[in-house]
Amino acid sequence: MVDSAFNGIRQYARSDTSVTIRLLEAIANIATYTNNPKHQAVLQRHAEMILRGSQEGLPEELDREDVQKQYDSTIQALKNQTLAERKK
Repeated sequence: MVDSAFNGIRQYARSDTSVTIRLLEAIANIATYTNNPKHQAVLQRHAEMILRGSQEGLPEELDREDVQKQYDSTIQALKNQTLAERKK
């Protein structure tokens, strides 16, 4: 389901900073609702693909830095959810 939701948009948006950042925000939001390690791994894989695509597709360094910041925030959201689940 995640592949269907993200692949086409990710591939199309690799040169669009706003859409790329929104995709990462969506993954961070979804992360707050899953405590399944397999689901979290799928979300992380998509975040990594989004980051790689943006690094290749965005010519402006400052845009790439903005995407990197959102990626870091997204990965932190995934880690926070993992830690919260371990504390239960």
